[in-house]
Amino acid sequence: MVKRLLFAFGLTAAIVIGCLSNQESVTNSAAQDEFGSIVVSRRALTAHGGRVDWCAANDLIAFDRVTGSDTSEVFVIRPDGSGERCITCNVPDLPQGIRGQPAWHPSGEYLVIQVQGKFYGGSRFEFVSWGIHNDLWLVAANGKWAQRLIETEYLGASLHPHFSDRGDRLFWTVRESTGKKIRQRLFLKTPGKENPWDGWHLAIADFNRDLAGKAKLTNRIDLYRGEGGFFESHALRSGVIWFSHTKSGRPFVDDIYRAQWDGSRRVNITKSPGTWEEHGEPSPRGSLITFNSSRGFDWKHPPDTAKTLRLELWARRMGTGEIFRLTDLNRQQAGRGRVLTSDYAWSPSGREIAVYYATFGPGGVTQKIDILRLDRAY
Repeated sequence: MVKRLLFAFGLTAAIVIGCLSNQESVTNSAAQDEFGSIVVSRRALTAHGGRVDWCAANDLIAFDRVTGSDTSEVFVIRPDGSGERCITCNVPDLPQGIRGQPAWHPSGEYLVIQVQGKFYGGSRFEFVSWGIHNDLWLVAANGKWAQRLIETEYLGASLHPHFSDRGDRLFWTVRESTGKKIRQRLFLKTPGKENPWDGWHLAIADFNRDLAGKAKLTNRIDLYRGEGGFFESHALRSGVIWFSHTKSGRPFVDDIYRAQWDGSRRVNITKSPGTWEEHGEPSPRGSLITFNSSRGFDWKHPPDTAKTLRLELWARRMGTGEIFRLTDLNRQQAGRGRVLTSDYAWSPSGREIAVYYATFGPGGVTQKIDILRLDRAY
């Protein structure tokens, strides 16, 4: 949800700075710290961008970027910062406007993305970080074709799609209209006057393409439908789903969970009520679980809100349960504003992580994607 482009509460600022120059895309950083016996160094990849996904098949990083007042596109770039190109800018039959939240198919031949749907009205809750009135599309990595997978109904949402590591299933977040209206604030109108933090659940379906290249989703299962509150899908690895859930429509992202792909054997990973935590997933070798968290800061909901939120990337060792930070951006950016880490992606080797973060400072909002280099594979 602190997603990309930008966070739930940072979308307007993302639009303001989305068209910055990319001239500082591969500047080196000397920042290096040791966290939990892991030595981490950091260098810049691109000066602006959003959700990231790193493909093992082609070693390309996909990310989204705001390109105008009501437009965004999906780009790919090499890990060394070279070869950046837009893959959605000229795709035939792809609707104009908001395009983002890319996730690679393991083949590296195409991605699933979110695209504004027919009910899209332009509110911040309809940007890709929320997914309300977004459809799901497949788009070719070479930009030559696109196909819609999911068409979203009025006041519904499709958010954060992910392929399984075998590429045979798609996992995503769904919203359905609750039919319940809430009081509207002057400068914060919500779609249908509903609580955008309520009405969510998860979905998973078999994915395949026929000999003609036509993709189909079959055997769909809707998970935790009727529980209410906010769900967010994070990963589907080895038959295990990773997601976050906040109960009762409260306006923040609470604990991270894992479960079997059918929703059974659900386990709360973080167990820290009132702490903002999301984007939990295992490292490639499964020895770490990484996630964004507000722990370590004097922040608790309630009473604290997103206006004072700070986030860093954290890790938990699977063997010992030890929890420690992987980034220290708020300290390193001290004096320039508060920092929120958001989407990130592990490299195929497990030695690097591409992490997106935003700095909220007196001069506005700056967005960057950096690559963390770990001293060993995980």
